[in-house]
Amino acid sequence: MKKVLLLLSPLLVLASQSDVNKKISKLESEIKALKKEVAYHQEDLDERIPIIEASEKKTILDKINFSPELLLRIDQFDYANREIKGEITPIYDENGNNTGKMRRSNYEKHYDPAASLRFRLNMSMDFDNVEFYGRLLYMNSSQSNQRICILSRDIKTGTAGSAFDVDRAYFNYSPNKHAPYAFTFTFGILPTSGGTPLQYALEKKRSSMFPALVFDMNTYGFIATQRLGEKTFARAIVAKAYTLRPNFYPYQCNRENIDNADVLGLYADTKFQFLGDSLLSFGVNMLNNLKAHPYFGPDITSAHANNLGMILTYGLGIDIEKFADTQTTFFAHYAISTPYPNSNRDDYKITHYDGSTGLADGNYPGFTEADYASGGMIDEDGYALYVGAQYDFNEAWHIGAEFNYGSKHWFSATQGAEDTFNKLATRGEAYEAYGIWKFYKHFITKLSYLRIDEAYTGSGWHFGEPAKKDATQDIVSLSVEARF
Repeated sequence: MKKVLLLLSPLLVLASQSDVNKKISKLESEIKALKKEVAYHQEDLDERIPIIEASEKKTILDKINFSPELLLRIDQFDYANREIKGEITPIYDENGNNTGKMRRSNYEKHYDPAASLRFRLNMSMDFDNVEFYGRLLYMNSSQSNQRICILSRDIKTGTAGSAFDVDRAYFNYSPNKHAPYAFTFTFGILPTSGGTPLQYALEKKRSSMFPALVFDMNTYGFIATQRLGEKTFARAIVAKAYTLRPNFYPYQCNRENIDNADVLGLYADTKFQFLGDSLLSFGVNMLNNLKAHPYFGPDITSAHANNLGMILTYGLGIDIEKFADTQTTFFAHYAISTPYPNSNRDDYKITHYDGSTGLADGNYPGFTEADYASGGMIDEDGYALYVGAQYDFNEAWHIGAEFNYGSKHWFSATQGAEDTFNKLATRGEAYEAYGIWKFYKHFITKLSYLRIDEAYTGSGWHFGEPAKKDATQDIVSLSVEARF
């Protein structure tokens, strides 16, 4: 038996070896098949990744809503300056000869009717706990062959009055968006212009959560909003202020350039029932490192635009809709401005005027020989009142009237106001009456009359001692607007 096994062992070894080779070959085939399968899926995955990414981008883009606005407006503007106390600047003729008249007293100007076109493209997105809002702005005005500024007869735009900008682009992040006490963090180019109660005369929702009489500026920075109940909110802002280019504001001089002033503020508002649907708003705003200058065409150098200190503005207001169960809206706002000047001064005073060139010594753009054109920051408190009412005959027809008053030293942080003539900055009185006709759900036409009685110089300025003034602006405007 042993001999038989010994004789068969080589055959058994060969058979076993053959079986092992078959298994190895089979395993190699399976490995190749697996590699091929992996390569196939990898190739498929490489093809799918761009599709998935594109799909995610499309999902985001699908959530962005676009809504255009187009405003066509025509203004007839007349200006009369009867007297400025202490004005001694002579008027020179075209040959440089003194005419014997004072430069800014007994002066009238009847401007040509000016047309302006404003286009806005609003963007919004709501994606989980993140919201995005943006607004592209284009403005064109025919007011390019006359003064952009009523300070001086010599200042003109020089070019066509058109401009393009992005005046809003910000994100809201709410980690607990639907909670009763939700917190929202906002950053970007902020919604800090067009606040309450300006929305009524514009026939729109308020564009800013801040009361306009206290704070109505263009800013970029951060806002923290804490919901304190179903209808109560508190907000804090840390931001930098800036001003859109002069082309956006025909005629204006009180629309100062704000050179990166610091903005700190605390605000709160709450809705409740009091003689109707009421909104009570309160705000405290600090404008610090305030370096600014009136529009004089080119930017003023640092030698004539210094940091003059800080201004604190605080106010309280109430808006009431459906007043006393009628179709009337009523509002009343009050604010106080308190300056904290440093030792710096600005100087736009002419020491010697060259009638042939229209420039003062040093070729800087001074505008008067009177003292009110130079000095440090205003050093006394100012105050302002803003009241108005609107009555709705029906969904299509509305009429309204507004009045605001600013004291001698009133300073309003309203360099970003949507109102073309920035009436809330007035040191004096402003009256406005208007009628609105919504002839289609997306189309609005408005006819208004605005009269501004300037009682003191320096409306919208933060420097110099105001001088007594007797001047009026009369503006009749007609506008047609489309919103979608």
